[in-house]
Amino acid sequence: MRIKAIDFVACAFEESSTMKEAVSFYRDILGVTEDFVLGDGESGNWTEFDMHPVALALVKSDQFAGKPAIALAVDDVYEAITELRAKSVKVSVEPQDCGPCYMAGIEDPWGNPVILHARKDGTVG
Repeated sequence: MRIKAIDFVACAFEESSTMKEAVSFYRDILGVTEDFVLGDGESGNWTEFDMHPVALALVKSDQFAGKPAIALAVDDVYEAITELRAKSVKVSVEPQDCGPCYMAGIEDPWGNPVILHARKDGTVG
């Protein structure tokens, strides 16, 4: 497995909050003005701001709320998970097809979430 780049940083919030509230914090309080590359900023469980070279993802998830995660680009998420399982790395989210990409989640030895990510178009960052 080779890490190609950082694709995005994800900030998760409780499912009792709305995407609109999360976007409002990052836009109105922090001043993020970039466009959305994924999601509409109003609904759903995932919205990404285009903050090139790395996107900022807002994620609605009780499981990961309050635990920012970094998404590392790899060539093949499924192969990376197989390799990491052989090294006894904890897999927190099984590999999945997410439409424009493939993703899986692992934890480092200190419990920090790490996302393995591969865009279907082959781009990174």
